[in-house]
Amino acid sequence: MEIDKNDIIYLKLGGTLAFHPLELSKVLIQLGHEPIAPRNTKSLLGKPVLAYPSVFQYCGHIRRRDGFLGLWRGVSPRLINVAIQHFAEKKFNELYPPEETGEEDEDELTLEQKQERVLRETLRSIACKVTCVVITQPLHVMALRAIAEFVGNEEKYSGGLTLGLYNGAVNILNENGILGFWSGLVPRALGEVGVIAVTAGLSFLVNEFLIKKEKDMKQYTNHITSFLAGSLFYPLQVSSACMAVSRSGLAAGYPPMMPFYTNWLDCLKRLKAEGQLKRGSSLFFRYYTGPQVIVGGRVIAANTGMLKSPFSK
Repeated sequence: MEIDKNDIIYLKLGGTLAFHPLELSKVLIQLGHEPIAPRNTKSLLGKPVLAYPSVFQYCGHIRRRDGFLGLWRGVSPRLINVAIQHFAEKKFNELYPPEETGEEDEDELTLEQKQERVLRETLRSIACKVTCVVITQPLHVMALRAIAEFVGNEEKYSGGLTLGLYNGAVNILNENGILGFWSGLVPRALGEVGVIAVTAGLSFLVNEFLIKKEKDMKQYTNHITSFLAGSLFYPLQVSSACMAVSRSGLAAGYPPMMPFYTNWLDCLKRLKAEGQLKRGSSLFFRYYTGPQVIVGGRVIAANTGMLKSPFSK
């Protein structure tokens, strides 16, 4: 059964609403908020490790503290974000429609012509995505900061007749000025561009040189390469989330919850040094990667107090 193009927006909105609790937990993890201490367990190879609760257990913690409706903290700007992005993409396609190519036309093209066509399509997709990202970044920042309020139990980006939109906009202006609406824009845009470019490049190489005669397999190539590209550029998502919340006036954006970052590159550098570039990427298996020691077959998170000399005062 084919889905009407006009119904896609309703599916997107429904999916965003239904899966928001998982996104809420994921963003909090990306920000480095771990309210539940890791527990001792064993990895798949039998090695003792410290494991954080799964994202679903994280959702349970949020529900116990904030109630059932607390799982939809920050959903309003996300829903509007999805709607605006959908219509912006639709308008872009009307102004710059994609090339119409059939399977027969593709077989008649030379390798050089195929490369030129893929390049044109990729550049067009990048232009469309960057346009949508720039337009929707203010709503994206509002959603991230509304979610980050969970850390300090604040309400600066929530409530009111506008469901937090007016309060959020006023607070962003007060804390960071007009440019605050585009906090974290650069890593988010670079991540989107990287995913599109790598997906298109890998798909072309695989389809053209590895499975050229396996036409039935080509329909899966884009999904697989997109997953790989998303994993490769995931650290930019984490950096973008942190920069959107950093110095925002919320407890989550200041020490000890979050260090001061000078820019998004500094954020990436510190996350890499701490082994935190992938935090929030896994739903089930989440392991503590900080300093730790093994005592009697049990893993214990190390801290600076453990490293002091017993003779020091």
